[in-house]
Amino acid sequence: MRLRTNPFLLMAGLYLTVGLAAVAGKLAVEAGLIDALPRLRWLTIHFVTIGAMTQALFGALPNLAAAVGGGETVPSRGRWLQWVTLNASYPVVLLGMATGSTAAAVAGATGVLAALSLLVVSVYRTNLGAVAGRDEGLVRYYAVAPWFLVVGVFAAFGMLLGVHGPGGYFGSIEAHVHANVWGFLALVAAGTLLALVPRLAGEPLRYPRLKPVTFWGVTLGATGLVAGPWLAAKALTMAGLAVYVVGTLALLVNLVGTWRLGGCARDARFGHVVGAYLWLVFPVPWAPLVLLFPETVPAAGIEAAAIEGLVLGWMLQLAMGLLPTVAVALREAPTDLLASLDASAHRPRWAGVAAVNAGMTALWLTAFPAFEGVEATLTLAGYALVGLAWLVFLPDLWRALLDRPADDPRMGAGVTDDAESPVD
Repeated sequence: MRLRTNPFLLMAGLYLTVGLAAVAGKLAVEAGLIDALPRLRWLTIHFVTIGAMTQALFGALPNLAAAVGGGETVPSRGRWLQWVTLNASYPVVLLGMATGSTAAAVAGATGVLAALSLLVVSVYRTNLGAVAGRDEGLVRYYAVAPWFLVVGVFAAFGMLLGVHGPGGYFGSIEAHVHANVWGFLALVAAGTLLALVPRLAGEPLRYPRLKPVTFWGVTLGATGLVAGPWLAAKALTMAGLAVYVVGTLALLVNLVGTWRLGGCARDARFGHVVGAYLWLVFPVPWAPLVLLFPETVPAAGIEAAAIEGLVLGWMLQLAMGLLPTVAVALREAPTDLLASLDASAHRPRWAGVAAVNAGMTALWLTAFPAFEGVEATLTLAGYALVGLAWLVFLPDLWRALLDRPADDPRMGAGVTDDAESPVD
């Protein structure tokens, strides 16, 4: 039997598996079973971000762009070059982070930037083949998104090499996070959800006129959220945040309306998506206070909780809800992902939805002084609940990544042996 699983998605599964091991390490530290491990929190975050989500997006982005635009996917040789470049470079980044070696981190980041350049070329080559009758409005999500990741990598270079804008080191950190998460990942997630949810719900998009609102709101808002901290321009950051919220709310209205129209509100994927966006927008009311009155609120605690919310509450939940479904579709018919999308291919559990969101609630409570006396207990409980949901999710992901058994009703029908590789 030929391996038909997208190699990028295999690496995403591997990094998510290692990320769960890192969470177990975090739990052991919080429980006092082992000594504190250096940079464990940031390693865990990057296992999910660059390690898992970026791998998944590298694997699916050209296929998604081809599906909504009608263009041709990239030949396998170009895709394998991206895979080799990314996976030779990212471990070097992790090594540099774990050891504190700036040279290793810079070398690895240079390789990641090269892989990104190849990805941008792939997406644009795909978009040039867009045909009439496809959704050109969704293509632009995928065309713009990689450029935010390029900006995020350059901001990382600035942090590593001590080259900063008027906002200094912390401005570079915020620009890096905002470009990667609120720009790149958010645009890809929005475009993907607008394409996938109508297929899963079996109904057309509820409010198609809101698609441009989402695109421009997220794009312009993320631009302000990247440029504002780097330039130390609080007004620009606040304006970007306001515009970003409008775009995100338009997206949520469309998604919830479409899912309800299709009668799919009991689908746990719906719960994961709504829960994910809860943790994306939850920091918004606190942001003005952190920016304008940092002495009156626990700014450091809120910023730390916001990052965990973006990574574990938003990114991880989107993966829990949709990554297995996308993995099955890519394996079934990589050249037409949307046509091969099967609403029954993956059914996450509501227990996982409850656990991950309860865990994120506990982690957010640690940011506030009122819970200072039980902060360690809340941290332990929060990571334990997130880890439990993660543990429940991983077997489903690996069943979707590998050839699923023909008699597994949760994973759909069996597969044949003669299909071509998703990178072909």
